[in-house]
Amino acid sequence: MQKIKSITLRNFKYFYGKEDVQPQNIIDLNKNNLLLYGENGSGKSSIYWALYTFLQSSLKDPRSEIEKYFDPGNGENLRNRFAAADDESGIVVEFSAPTGGTIKELLRRPNGSFSINTFQDSFVSRTLVGSDFINYKYLSKIYDFRNSESIDLFEMFEREVFMFVDFETAFTDHTGTLSSKTYASDWWKFISREYTSLPKNKNKISERSDEYIRFKNQTIPKFTELLRAFLLSITQGANEFLTTSFAEKFTISFEVDSVECDFNKRITGKVREKDGKIYFPKIPLKVFLTDPNLDEDEKEVKKPHTFLNEARLTAIALAIRLSILDRRPTFDNSARILILDDLLLSLDMSHRDRVLDILLSQSFVDTYQILILTHDRAFYSLCKNRIQDRFTTGWIFKEMYQHQTINGIPCPFIPEQNSYLDLAKKYLKSFDYPASANYLRKETERVFKVLLPQNLNFYIKDDKGLVVLQLDNLIGNFLKYFKEVGGDIEPYRKLREHKDLLLNPLSHDNIDSPIYRRELDSIIEILEKLNLLKVHTIGMTDDLNEHIYQLHETDSAGENWVIEFSLKETYRGIRDLDGTWHLSNPICHFISRANVTHNIAPIPLGSTVKLGQGYGNIRHALGIKIGEVDNIKDLKEIIIKDGQKLIEILV
Repeated sequence: MQKIKSITLRNFKYFYGKEDVQPQNIIDLNKNNLLLYGENGSGKSSIYWALYTFLQSSLKDPRSEIEKYFDPGNGENLRNRFAAADDESGIVVEFSAPTGGTIKELLRRPNGSFSINTFQDSFVSRTLVGSDFINYKYLSKIYDFRNSESIDLFEMFEREVFMFVDFETAFTDHTGTLSSKTYASDWWKFISREYTSLPKNKNKISERSDEYIRFKNQTIPKFTELLRAFLLSITQGANEFLTTSFAEKFTISFEVDSVECDFNKRITGKVREKDGKIYFPKIPLKVFLTDPNLDEDEKEVKKPHTFLNEARLTAIALAIRLSILDRRPTFDNSARILILDDLLLSLDMSHRDRVLDILLSQSFVDTYQILILTHDRAFYSLCKNRIQDRFTTGWIFKEMYQHQTINGIPCPFIPEQNSYLDLAKKYLKSFDYPASANYLRKETERVFKVLLPQNLNFYIKDDKGLVVLQLDNLIGNFLKYFKEVGGDIEPYRKLREHKDLLLNPLSHDNIDSPIYRRELDSIIEILEKLNLLKVHTIGMTDDLNEHIYQLHETDSAGENWVIEFSLKETYRGIRDLDGTWHLSNPICHFISRANVTHNIAPIPLGSTVKLGQGYGNIRHALGIKIGEVDNIKDLKEIIIKDGQKLIEILV
């Protein structure tokens, strides 16, 4: 069985931008099951609808029915509202299996073209058939009726179930051709829409036409027959879940004999006129109590929503869905996914326990890749503890919060448990300011360890070896170092103002105040910018002169020279926020210079100085540095390492 390795969302619903800038747009599952907590408004349900849209796309026809979801000019598009019209949008799902994998995508490119390989795709359609999506909206529909009404589940089945039900029988279209479509959704779409294309005679439906006779007397009755058979087949399974798994003292019935579909009824009071309308079937639901103390005529509950509480009605809806799930066909080399979004909100604790027992049973875990999404923190903790008690592998846990880009655009935030900055954001959002500050201090120390050379991070202590400098010293060293290499230190100056908060967050007497939070937000903003700086180590200290660099320069006569040197300090480049690379000024050993225009033998040099000073000496010797005329060049363009200019290496 294939499983999802990763889900990538680009400008889809709440997910803004692309993953190269917004890494949270990739939900990495690595074939594991997922338990995800997402606070309200964090984009949790965008993941649910992304997978739903993705799998459903295999059934859409024509292909424009898929494209509309990513077309900025279409009113039904699901694009992020902050995305520009020419921003790429779409969904990419990577599947993986022991025998290989596949990548399927729904993408609209910046030029307006589409890359869609799910349209009428057998792998995706098989995965859809074997999968299911259940959310609280589906479960709530079973009690969304007035007291004066009886429960009719047809609309719920039409919207939520039919696309998963294979009648294993194709319908015949109006041309008399047997279609290749066998799903209940295909049958119903044909019946509920194509009656308008039946032949007409003087603007009235031609009741003598072959098309009408077949549609009225064969197609509609056959649909009714197949629907009744399906309802009977799932009733037994639903009742087994209710009585065994949920320990309920009642069963259900769909009253299949009253499930009727009709078309073109005679108008009351008219002898010959008919209305030309489709009459949708009804799927009535009845409940029968199994308490032996009740008389038989007292066991039937004709209006369950007026008798049972919300938890028990939800259990009925879930039992029906699980019974349907049990009937799903399985296919080789396809995925089976079960996506549950706030599934158990309306269940009481006893029902939640029973549902979790079902979902976390070995048969379910072995059959499906399960994605459980919830905005209920208590349920997330309960479920996480239950999973950790039962499984040592196969599950990952994620949390999701509201966030925004540097430009203030709303987007999700999914902290990684091994990221100090992510953990700081997580605790900030839960108002644990001291914990957030502590993780920000750890992140500050970590990022300076990456950005600064080792001698500016540590000092040597006789009894302890290398010791990390105090945070105040690290901040000072970074500001001085980055300014010396030509970087803009303005975005980072305020970090020094916040050092006391980072060193000792509990020393402040205002740790619950908005001011304290703003300071933490400011530190996070600075650290996010620091994390955007990129360090590239060009070369390391070379005491044996084994790695030779070349510096290419032209003298005052226009003749070309090559100067060779080796490094006596680490040579580093730092890419600034605007993409500019700033280079350090290491001590170098200048070995020789040679006139390559006339192929003259190299002239030994033998000096060991800073690279900047050595380059100045070279320009002076070549006659191109005279007084105020310097003719200095960008070292990235004239220093060669292993046959490449530094500008080509620094990417």
